[in-house]
Amino acid sequence: MSTPASLIQAAVDAGKLLPESGSNIAKLLASSTSPIDKASVEELVAEQNWTELDNRFFRTLAFGTGGLRGKTIGAVVTKAERGEPQPLGRPQFACTGTNAMNPYNISRATQGLVHYVKDHHAKHGSPGKPAVCLCHDTRFFSREFAELAAKIITDLGCDAYLFEGPRSTPELSFAVRHVRAQAGINLTASHNPPEYNGYKVYFEDGCQVVEPHASAIIERVNAVPGENYEPVPESERGRVIPMGADIDEPYMHRLATLPLDPALIKRENSLKIVYTPLHGVGGVIIKPMLQRLGFHCDTVPEQDIPDGRFPTVKSPNPENAEALTMAIALANKTGADLVIATDPDDDRMGIAARDSEGAMRLLTGNQIGSILAWYRTMKCFELGILSPANSLAGRDHQDLRDHRPPKGDRPQTRPPLRGDTHRIQIHRPETRQIRGGHPRKTPSKLPRPLRGRHPPPPSGTLQLLRLRRRGELRLQRVGFRAR
Repeated sequence: MSTPASLIQAAVDAGKLLPESGSNIAKLLASSTSPIDKASVEELVAEQNWTELDNRFFRTLAFGTGGLRGKTIGAVVTKAERGEPQPLGRPQFACTGTNAMNPYNISRATQGLVHYVKDHHAKHGSPGKPAVCLCHDTRFFSREFAELAAKIITDLGCDAYLFEGPRSTPELSFAVRHVRAQAGINLTASHNPPEYNGYKVYFEDGCQVVEPHASAIIERVNAVPGENYEPVPESERGRVIPMGADIDEPYMHRLATLPLDPALIKRENSLKIVYTPLHGVGGVIIKPMLQRLGFHCDTVPEQDIPDGRFPTVKSPNPENAEALTMAIALANKTGADLVIATDPDDDRMGIAARDSEGAMRLLTGNQIGSILAWYRTMKCFELGILSPANSLAGRDHQDLRDHRPPKGDRPQTRPPLRGDTHRIQIHRPETRQIRGGHPRKTPSKLPRPLRGRHPPPPSGTLQLLRLRRRGELRLQRVGFRAR
């Protein structure tokens, strides 16, 4: 009788299965202690589903600068993966395979990250145990992956700060700095389809890893042969520290300090907002934060519920017009002025606002960014946060952080440098063309209320002086001139 191993080798010899897939299947089965892995491979081999096996095993999921991303649910779900019935109809176990988001790759990534964090911690002579913060979104398996990563972190000698429930990417960034952790992990696949999940890594500054840490972490992760590891002695292990309201409240307190003009918010708090988290994590902070600031905020009830299927949208991407359909319908029903939507991990935003005729218009990401940049630059000059005295030198960073005008005497700024002036023109909608580029067209697939020209951003010209000194580009002057 043929064994699964012999059938796999025969499929490779016949060209039905990639040699890399055959090798990775053997590698996984040799190291895995999970009966689900063996049963799933045997089922797919028995069905001669070589395409599915290739999809799952043609490579080992690569750890890159953004971390990991892959399927947690295969195109074919095996009986072993289906397991016992689960809420929302998800499989009981994640997809088996070296090219999938599952315990095998979560373990490899976490082992490599912890090894690097411990080395970095020791190299800098920092006291105490190193720590890693973890959060997750509402996707399938996100909680299980976060708990598994926390266990590995503590088994290998670090403390793990784990949010008690789904939280946003920005709050993870805050938490890493707030508890003075050395790294952070977010289990999320952002706005990808429901069958995907991911593993994003942040460093002690709260930002996603960059060089030189990125390459070093990638090297350590890719050197981990499999999911099994040897825990440190029990006396050296870390502990899992839960996080919840103790982080939410200081985070919201810090958010409340960010508006440049609080008086404007108090004057204009009659603004009515409809917000939707698109079944993601955004509702934990955004709705109560807007209400704390004094705004009237309604949410879309059907999309307020955390749900890894994202059942009410084709894609949980808030920049897609279709994802805002229900929120816009609610805004039209309640007379709201503004619609805000965020993606499942709350680091991407979509907006629709009423135009002068009362119709809701979708703003593009470029328009949102341009308006925010224009407003904050204008307001910084208006409040004296930016001025001729400090804009040349790039000093007074504390004044920028505290949103206060400069006080006291300031050092003499260096003389202006020569350079070429480049204008970034904010055009009116009749033109809607970036200088040197091509006219931008409004997507034809937008729902009818969203079609047509986009509303004009505040009219103005930002003048930037690009400077060169020792090969560096430096900003010398930023000024706003009303048209």
